Amino acid sequence: MKPELLIFDLGRVLIDFDFMKAITNLKRYSPLSNEQIQHFFETTPLWDAYERGAISSELFFAKLSEGIELKGLTFPAFQAMWCNIFTEKKDSVALLTQLRPHYRLAMLSNVNEMHWNYIRGLHDFMTWFEIPVASYAVGMRKPEPEIFQYVLDKAGVPAAKAVFTDDLEAHTVAAGALGIRSHVFTTAAQFKTDIKDLL
Repeated sequence: MKPELLIFDLGRVLIDFDFMKAITNLKRYSPLSNEQIQHFFETTPLWDAYERGAISSELFFAKLSEGIELKGLTFPAFQAMWCNIFTEKKDSVALLTQLRPHYRLAMLSNVNEMHWNYIRGLHDFMTWFEIPVASYAVGMRKPEPEIFQYVLDKAGVPAAKAVFTDDLEAHTVAAGALGIRSHVFTTAAQFKTDIKDLL
């Protein structure tokens, strides 16, 4: 069955990021080490709450400031360093350009409000997605089955007519369990090989 809908993850698929850059910049305002700041991000429930849209960007900054003891950092300055970590994966965007005329496109990203707005404002390819779904805007995150179903419902297509790619296997397994053809993304060249029957 020929698919109608291609669903793309954002981070590590169409956009790369260097989160250590943000940690290094935050270290300038915190007495904690880079390792301690990284550990905070890896263990705090704040990250999940922010990516679900349960807290505002301003409250996220306030709670983060408490958690890693930030001093002398304003919200606008934080916003700039929080977002200045991304680079476009040009080979992936080139493949997307090739696919775009033939399929409906959806995006499904676990992402926070600041990152989403920053990327949407900077990269033209973000306007190509008929159905852009950001976790913070819908209150759900991958790999929860409800968020995949949300995309399918928005598109009005059955799972069997959708293809999904994500860099995390747990997400592709969850999508596959719903009947969505799923591929773990490693490189654009590998993904192109995986979907050669669709090109």
